[in-house]
Amino acid sequence: MDDNSAYRELFFEESEDNLQKLNDNVLELEKEPDNKDLINEIFRAAHTLKGSSATMGYDVMTKLTHRMEDIFDLFKTDKLKVNGDHISLIFKCLDKLTELLNDLQDDKDLSEDQISELITELNKVETSATGKSVEDNSDSVSGQEDKKPQTKLDTVFSNLEEPDLDVVEQAKNSGHNIFTIAIRLDQGTLLKGPRVFLIMQKLDAEGDVVHTEPTADLLENGNFDTDFKLVFVTNSSLEEVKSIINSSSEIDQVIVESFDGEKAMKAQEDRKKNPPAPQKVEAKPKAAAPAKRTAKKPKSSEKKQEAAHHPRNQSIRVDLGRLDRFLNLVSELVVYRNQMEDSSHRNDLDGIKDSLEQVSRLTSELQDLVLRIRMQQVSLVFSRFPRMIRDLSRDLHKEMDLVIIGEDTELDKTVVSELGEPLIHMLRNSADHGIEDPDTREKLGKPRKGTITLSAYQEGNQVIITLEDDGKGVDPQVIKKSAEEKGINTDGMSEDELRLLIFHPGFSTAKKITNISGRGVGLDAVKTKITSLGGSIEMRSQVNVGSKFIIKLPLTLSIIQALMVKIGNENFAIPLDVVERVVMLDESEIISTAENEVYRYQGGIIPIIRTNELLKIKSTAEDKKFAIIVKSDQQYFGILADQLIGQKEIVIKKIDPVLQKINRYQGATIFNNGSIALILDVNALCQGKGKVKS
Repeated sequence: MDDNSAYRELFFEESEDNLQKLNDNVLELEKEPDNKDLINEIFRAAHTLKGSSATMGYDVMTKLTHRMEDIFDLFKTDKLKVNGDHISLIFKCLDKLTELLNDLQDDKDLSEDQISELITELNKVETSATGKSVEDNSDSVSGQEDKKPQTKLDTVFSNLEEPDLDVVEQAKNSGHNIFTIAIRLDQGTLLKGPRVFLIMQKLDAEGDVVHTEPTADLLENGNFDTDFKLVFVTNSSLEEVKSIINSSSEIDQVIVESFDGEKAMKAQEDRKKNPPAPQKVEAKPKAAAPAKRTAKKPKSSEKKQEAAHHPRNQSIRVDLGRLDRFLNLVSELVVYRNQMEDSSHRNDLDGIKDSLEQVSRLTSELQDLVLRIRMQQVSLVFSRFPRMIRDLSRDLHKEMDLVIIGEDTELDKTVVSELGEPLIHMLRNSADHGIEDPDTREKLGKPRKGTITLSAYQEGNQVIITLEDDGKGVDPQVIKKSAEEKGINTDGMSEDELRLLIFHPGFSTAKKITNISGRGVGLDAVKTKITSLGGSIEMRSQVNVGSKFIIKLPLTLSIIQALMVKIGNENFAIPLDVVERVVMLDESEIISTAENEVYRYQGGIIPIIRTNELLKIKSTAEDKKFAIIVKSDQQYFGILADQLIGQKEIVIKKIDPVLQKINRYQGATIFNNGSIALILDVNALCQGKGKVKS
């Protein structure tokens, strides 16, 4: 990764953190509008976001953040009172900044048209608060005094030495263009050093800078006021050079002129007659003229094609203590590896055995530690929901609170990354369908404000996430009526089975479609996603009391306990968390019905799945088979296998996309002898096998 890519990735990561911090703090500000410490904290976060986006040259983000920062400054100086409408406008700005950040990560160009409406709204708010049009304040930076008077910008150099003039003369004789450039940064520029670095980087792609005032060290450290000058050797034209510089943000003024040798010599003579102050720092001379350039700077579109596209959020923050522990374990492994090598040279079998035992212990500890390093707190996902519930409360004209419990619970990074979308669906359903309007709640003897509780906790090798509301619950009779209208047969269904129909594809009880719910894809999508993560979802509900959804997820998706079986001559793995028990049965115990083959189990009958037929494998067993009893979608199934190998902890490896499309396998694992076994996707195997009633 080059420096630019590293800076971009760091910018994206820090900007996401700052935007989340702003969302959380602005949400808190709505509850505590007079909290000056909170306003100052918000102002600092916005200031940091503005500075970093300006440093990277993302002018559209910088402009919107700057205007938003002006509103925070009005809050801070009590010129504008915090209210719900102003907070909503700020949230719209934060949403737009998130959108702009996503566009940048996708290598899309930003346009001021994307923020024009928001800028207009922000200007109106500021004008109403100050009584002045925004144009009157446009040149000032929020939170700062008016600009100090500055001397006129010019291209006269005070310490251009003879070696520099020699370099310029040689370059000119070689056919290069020589320009003197004077640049004035905006007075409010926060990070002058990085800003100069970016300008110099653009110029270096088109030529060579042979002299700067102040010196390069002072410029890099930002130890100057606002003006700096340079002599530039290039093949580009004057207009091209000016365009390159103006493409950077936070530039107040630029002068580009062709190098005037006589003017430079006169300035040098004047300097000799009137020596500058002793603090003058001599410029470092160049040894030779720059080589003539033939390669041109690639266009932005070419850059985008060349740059590798990386998925978002592939980084993870790790506690330093865990990394220290990791290093210690690896160090121990090296020690025992050396001991094994020494013992093997001496044919010391006891020494090899002892070292192997230690290596086995260390690899187990490393495995556990790596899994912990992959863990992330669910707060990464949960933190966005208070803001969402606040917005839904305003949109739906309801009063509701979100209570979050156990947000420090940890889950595998892969699971955490995929958890946001299903939880958003569920929260929107709770807010729209679950929580009643305040008047209705009051008539039912409930508090006017509804409560949604989101909690997470670890239980064994699973994490349990519950979402509970104190709303109207799921009425099975309403479900029954809606299902029958959609042509779904509900004969003989219990109340619990009727409630589970809300997970049926396309099912919805909403009377009209809105942007919040009613399209019948929410809970079906939730169930599909949770199942794909190796989890399950249950629901409990009581009319006018509330509903509770229980999601069970595996701690990790990379190492699991599995039951190893043989089907024909092939080895397969079945995740142990879905296995209820294993029974041996005879072919005569399998009953054929009009639709399925079934087996009597625990006083009922369950569908039998002949995996050898599904997977097109010739079975080796004739009469006796093993039925692996699994539970999928609240229903038991019997998966047939020819032999049992045993229980084993396996490492999941990704499989070829072609195999993934078959929709039969979760992945693959490797045995000790190097042979490969595919991991069966139990939910996919059971899909389409209709429920069988006892």
